[in-house]
Amino acid sequence: MEGRKAGKTAFGLITRRVDDTRTPIRFLTNARRYGHSVDRIIIAYSHGVDRGVVETLQRQVKVDLICAHGDEYLHKSLHALGLGSDAVDALLEVPSWSCHHEVPYSAYRNAVLLHAILQGMDYLLFFDSDVKPSVLTELKDGLPQWQEVDFVGSHLAHLAKPKVLATTSDYSGYYIIPPMAFDGLPELLIGLGKELSLDYVSLCDIHGCLNLGSHTPGPSVLTDKLLGGNLGLSLNQPWNLAPFFSTVYEFDDQCIKGRGEDTLLGQALVLNERQMVDVDLRIFHDTFDEFPTSPDITRKDIQTRVYYACLGWIGLNPFLNWFLSTMRGNEARFKEEMKRQAEGLSKGAVNAARFFKNPQFESLPEALKVSMATLPESIERYRRLTGGWEKLINALTPGELPTETDEEMVDQPPMAA
Repeated sequence: MEGRKAGKTAFGLITRRVDDTRTPIRFLTNARRYGHSVDRIIIAYSHGVDRGVVETLQRQVKVDLICAHGDEYLHKSLHALGLGSDAVDALLEVPSWSCHHEVPYSAYRNAVLLHAILQGMDYLLFFDSDVKPSVLTELKDGLPQWQEVDFVGSHLAHLAKPKVLATTSDYSGYYIIPPMAFDGLPELLIGLGKELSLDYVSLCDIHGCLNLGSHTPGPSVLTDKLLGGNLGLSLNQPWNLAPFFSTVYEFDDQCIKGRGEDTLLGQALVLNERQMVDVDLRIFHDTFDEFPTSPDITRKDIQTRVYYACLGWIGLNPFLNWFLSTMRGNEARFKEEMKRQAEGLSKGAVNAARFFKNPQFESLPEALKVSMATLPESIERYRRLTGGWEKLINALTPGELPTETDEEMVDQPPMAA
């Protein structure tokens, strides 16, 4: 490989329960088939561990288990670096655990990221439990056609280049928005912050919202869109990285986890002069857990999945819009965009409820109001997190990270240098 010398590579996986060997073994087997060595797999979990599963995995590779809501090893390791309790608490904070026993997606990913850095890993490759290292190239007469691909090699070929900080790609498989068409769909997508999907979804009668990939990746391109289940990070210069962040809010007596911690990371790293690369490796994602069955939006279980995805996007959007407007020094943009999204939801949600014959969707505008009300708390939590991250980086690599005044930290999102 050109660029940096190949170093230690870790797989990162996040899950509620460590109870399945299939996905990690599939990726380990794939790596070895293409001649790659994986130092360890780091699994952040929240709700339990099947020791038999762990023992099976340990026969294949070193396994590091990290509890995503208060891991003792991470606490001790961070304190051993000289970080104070405030910084450690900010890095490992999980505010939704005590009241709801839920962990934001970012807390899982940060647990993996922190552990990988502390263990001296050079590269960290994330994949999710519902993906596999093969590309769906065709669905012929209802039968999927697969092509196994070099997952590790495709990411490392770019991560080994000196200026590349992150690698990613989209997926093959069904898109998160199932085939649908109704009056008000454009407004609904605007309200969800998904208007860029409108042209694609509007052609669902042609492609069925099914994405295919090529067994031969096309040319890589620069991107700011990161996808957490198909993501590579270079850890050689941690001062160029930033932590993941995602929101949580309470709606209808439930803890709703904001989606998009990968989206936010991509925007955070835009402030960095290093490169993020789309490697065009569309590994398969079983979006609705029953591939190759096409998602039917008239089914209540599919509607419920889409409804909670909507709540997750709504949880992200106020913070994302605040972040982008602050990063660009345009506060007026935040107010304009939130007004536009609220207006889109007010029409789109009613029409969606009528089309689906499902009154759940009528509550989406109210969910946005609740999410907006939690924005100040999210901003404060984010500032604590990034403040703790800077202290971590200074402890790991003193002198590498430029210092900023407190006033500068308030005026702009404190991101990677």
